[in-house]
Amino acid sequence: MKKNLFLVSLAAGLLTGCNMGKGTDGQASEEDSVAVSESVSAEENKGYDLEALAKVIEGAETLMGFSEGRASVENGDEKVGVIDKMGNVVIPFEYGYSVFRYSDGVICCVSTNDKWNYFDREGKLLFSSTDGGPSQFHDGFACKYSSEAGKYYFIDKKGEKAFGGKMWEWADDFSDGMASVFDGRGWGFINTEGELVIPCKYDSAAEQNPGGFSEGLAAVVIVPERDLFGYIDKTGKQVFPNLYFADTQFSEGLAWVWDRESQRYGYIDKTGKLVIKLEQNWNGDSFHEGLALVRMGGNKQGFIDTTGKLVIDLGEEYDEAFQFQEGLARVRKDKSYGFIDTTGKLVIPCEYTSCYEDFSEGLVPAKKGEKWGYIARDGKSTFDF
Repeated sequence: MKKNLFLVSLAAGLLTGCNMGKGTDGQASEEDSVAVSESVSAEENKGYDLEALAKVIEGAETLMGFSEGRASVENGDEKVGVIDKMGNVVIPFEYGYSVFRYSDGVICCVSTNDKWNYFDREGKLLFSSTDGGPSQFHDGFACKYSSEAGKYYFIDKKGEKAFGGKMWEWADDFSDGMASVFDGRGWGFINTEGELVIPCKYDSAAEQNPGGFSEGLAAVVIVPERDLFGYIDKTGKQVFPNLYFADTQFSEGLAWVWDRESQRYGYIDKTGKLVIKLEQNWNGDSFHEGLALVRMGGNKQGFIDTTGKLVIDLGEEYDEAFQFQEGLARVRKDKSYGFIDTTGKLVIPCEYTSCYEDFSEGLVPAKKGEKWGYIARDGKSTFDF
């Protein structure tokens, strides 16, 4: 069984719960979850039942976070199924592994005979495929890999080849309405009509494709011999002349880059202006919920706001910290995980031995000792039952 793919997908998502182990969650963090919210039922916005979840995940080998009101679970028999937040089984436990999670209203579960099966949110089988690949839907399409042709192509939600069956030497999922494709010579971008709107002229090794579009912009290699990146819009126009040693995506209007002039990391806005200059030897990360993680040398960490002010100084309290999601940030101390709030206060103790994800839809999967469970934002969990 290809259990490793299930585990890899783990490492790959706003209101607190109330009494009796039930609560109300916020919107899914992924853009696709928001995009499909108008076309699916309001079920993903309902509460959760920790007691019912505790029963259905009893003895689970691995859990994934919730997306669009659903989560993949590997049970004690090493079979994967999908549950909802009220503890109902949506897709039976009979699959070898699950690839990613619900996105754009679709999930892929792979049979032990390597058949890739696609389901809607109600657990109805939409179609099956013998080809693998990234396989997660974004903007209505999923990228697949043909082992026979040795190339990549896209499918629609009927499982049919999209864009006339056009194949590429390499391709990646759609992001912000665009997908990066490689023709063997360079990288370019197609839109959701399958049109090559940005020619394959950008240099990079196939496995080091551009990071994709985010907030209307993408970072591409402009000067290959010096690894200098610039930002283009969806017409392929370079939006400002500044070049950086960075290929990070814009998040909340800012992108984290290495500035050659000041010889330090910082954040640029969409005009290319360096609006936040980090201290010498500081390192940063993307903004989430108005905060960005910074590493200040040694084991010192903290979070800055969009003005560059250090608003949470964790010092050397934790060995590792992660981005904020739904008002909480995961932290690791020694070999145990917990969560802090936006004041830096530890609100969920570091008592979980594994935690690969951040909060999504009000819950996060974690392991306590040898047992897996779900934690709510108020600290209540399936471990309580």
